[in-house]
Amino acid sequence: MAVTHPRTPADASRGAGTSRGAGTTPGAGTSTSTGTGSAAGRHLAELLARPGPYRDRWLRQVVRATPEPVNQAAVARVLAHWLWLNGDAAGSELLPRALRDRVSRALGGHLLSADTLRLFTAAFTMDEQDETALWTLLDERSPYGR
Repeated sequence: MAVTHPRTPADASRGAGTSRGAGTTPGAGTSTSTGTGSAAGRHLAELLARPGPYRDRWLRQVVRATPEPVNQAAVARVLAHWLWLNGDAAGSELLPRALRDRVSRALGGHLLSADTLRLFTAAFTMDEQDETALWTLLDERSPYGR
């Protein structure tokens, strides 16, 4: 089963736009949006660091503690587990390691693609409010919006 969202990857990657400025969406207006999804990535990291179901999900996957607020290796294991369960990964034991760079880029605010955001929202079963906020922040990079 593939990760789906009403938007297509092409919709989210139609060039870089400018930030819409401050708004009511968490993290809005704090980004110097460069077309990379940096505001959405930072907000995603905040959601995963905050006590609650998302944090609980990756905490169960921690093998080695790190000083960072979000253990990226554990997050990669959550994503890999979701991909394995949904048949999107052919049983590769190396998948969590392969996802670590993708996780690092996303949570560091360096690069968050529409496909990566779909994977995070599905693997962490994000609620509608959090998912909408993330897509709104990601859309700031595109003049086409939703």
